[in-house]
Amino acid sequence: MKKLLGLIVLLVVLTFTLSACGGEKTSSNTKEDNNGKSSSSGGESTEGKRVSSALMGLGFEFMVMLNDSSKETAKENGMDMQVFDANTDADNQATQMQNIIATKPDTILLSAVDAKLIIPSAKAAKNAGIPVFRVESKPLDEDYETWVGYDNYKAGEMAADYIAKVVGEKGTVLEQRGMVGATGADLRSEGFNKRMKKYPNIKVVTLNNEWVADKAFSNTLDAFTAHKDIVGTFSANDEMLRGVVSALKKLDKLKKVEESGHIVMVGVDGTPLGLERIRDGIQDASLNQDAKEMGKVATERMAMYFNGDTSYPKDTMLEPVLIDKNNVDDPNLWGNVMASKKK
Repeated sequence: MKKLLGLIVLLVVLTFTLSACGGEKTSSNTKEDNNGKSSSSGGESTEGKRVSSALMGLGFEFMVMLNDSSKETAKENGMDMQVFDANTDADNQATQMQNIIATKPDTILLSAVDAKLIIPSAKAAKNAGIPVFRVESKPLDEDYETWVGYDNYKAGEMAADYIAKVVGEKGTVLEQRGMVGATGADLRSEGFNKRMKKYPNIKVVTLNNEWVADKAFSNTLDAFTAHKDIVGTFSANDEMLRGVVSALKKLDKLKKVEESGHIVMVGVDGTPLGLERIRDGIQDASLNQDAKEMGKVATERMAMYFNGDTSYPKDTMLEPVLIDKNNVDDPNLWGNVMASKKK
């Protein structure tokens, strides 16, 4: 009888053990099927991570697209993103960064108004143990995890060559400059002016407009009073060309591409409004700065970071691509993507 009872107990124990092992295997297979990866890897570690996005100014279509793209990517990876708009005010951004650091987010996405003035804020974030992922404005410090930006210098060079060719390498060309201290504006201006030295019969007149269309409007009116042989203009963003167009209308000098007296216009960014002007024959070209890709890549790297993968490069520059009448309808251009969403 004792032997029989012992055998029964042994069989019960074995049955329970086998069932437990089979249950664990089934649970593991379900996680892999649902997520594609086991719980020890993949996107699960990004779930609920808090991201503070400190952007230079949402008054620009470029920054709106970058913001939309980064938020969409954050949502896809289960991250919660809170956005702070500095409204192109460096002091305001410094205050925002101070407040952000105090809330101890898991990471910060930063587009600096002024690359030099933001350095103390970036260092404070690093000292607080908060990794900073930089976009757009090239950092002047090393206190960041990774940067995804744009070859602004090359964009300036490309604009200079384009304008010089179209105007026959002579005349006065206006430079609609972005904000001094913003590395994007500084590098575009440097690339443009250095390349224009190849063309000794072209005179460059720089107008400091701080990215703002209204300033471009008034400064362009003044420039046409002072200079009688203006043949073209390079704008550090497409937005300022809105002011240039208004000025040319007021002066009765707005002519379409290939019309006599046309003022050659080249911008940067590839905004929806810029693309529309190219279609209408008002603006000649724009150097595309892919806001959608920039926001996406930077935020994807955050997800990689949270998953323990830091194999991404420290610095990445997206290449400028010339947009003119030949490719303005490309549906993959971020400006067209944004315009289609508004319809």
